[in-house]
Amino acid sequence: MQIELTVPKKAEGTLRLFIIDPDNFDGGRKQEVFIGDKSMGTFDKFQEGRWVEARVTGDMTTEGKLMIKATNRAGKGNAVISIIEWVAKQER
Repeated sequence: MQIELTVPKKAEGTLRLFIIDPDNFDGGRKQEVFIGDKSMGTFDKFQEGRWVEARVTGDMTTEGKLMIKATNRAGKGNAVISIIEWVAKQER
């Protein structure tokens, strides 16, 4: 699964993803999540759902886009992202 998220150019903030495996697909998914080329980690045992967060810097959003990718590392089936939230950094 790959998603292109549009954000303001050179924006900073937090990307929040909610991953869930409600059907316990074939004994459970083992999912790796990427922002661009950077791995946020590999997650398993998320049948109840889990929030995953990453800080996003201006150099990651130069073009005003973030690529989000999820891959099921268990070898078969799909990957799941249920909710995507962008929380912009607040200027003081």
